[in-house]
Amino acid sequence: MANEEKESSGVWYGILDAALKIPGARVDRTNFLEKEFSQYAGDKLATILDQGPGKAGIAPDALDKIADGAIRSHTTIVTGTSFLAGLPGGIAMAGTIPADLAQYYYHVIVIAQKLAYVYGWPDLQVDSEGEADQDAFLAVLTIFIGIMSGAKEANSALKPMSEILCQETTKKLPVIALAKIGLPQIAKQVAKVLGANLAKQGLAKGIGKIVPIIGGAISGAVTIATYLPMANTLKNELRNQIIK
Repeated sequence: MANEEKESSGVWYGILDAALKIPGARVDRTNFLEKEFSQYAGDKLATILDQGPGKAGIAPDALDKIADGAIRSHTTIVTGTSFLAGLPGGIAMAGTIPADLAQYYYHVIVIAQKLAYVYGWPDLQVDSEGEADQDAFLAVLTIFIGIMSGAKEANSALKPMSEILCQETTKKLPVIALAKIGLPQIAKQVAKVLGANLAKQGLAKGIGKIVPIIGGAISGAVTIATYLPMANTLKNELRNQIIK
């Protein structure tokens, strides 16, 4: 059982690692917020960048409009032609992870970050000391994608995480505070669920690698039937826990 759980989490982190290697997978919080909230200036924009749109007093309806626009954009792209073949390493990546699967989770990862930033989350890639914290970044992404996928373990973590962030004034991720509520352990549980589900859908399990055992592209119809509701699920949950 322990080996199966380890292999399941390995499946998930293998996909996550591969998708994060695609250019643009890591969303620059400042650049994204500056672009989406360009109608604001001066102190208002400075507060948005430092503390988030919610703490700057931006109305929830205005946040929803930006979130919906981002979801529409990524849904359109993810259901279109795969772009991976034209990227450096794209063909090599397809040898271990199907190109369409990597593309799909690229857009899942990107929309998760964008929605988090719209609804007030700090920079997910750096801690409160301004240092890169890859483990915390992967843990938060895993929680978000767990929420999108209906993993109950992930849903139970969002409220306490949001409560901590509402008490913070930094635009960095408060890793120590999140660790105290068990973020790393919860993320590991969610990773096992996500990995097991993916394995059941046709991926042979292996620690640190993923080997496709069935072929065929993910059709546009299947993609839009999963991606759109997943993105909207996370949007609604984050909206319910806006960081103010």
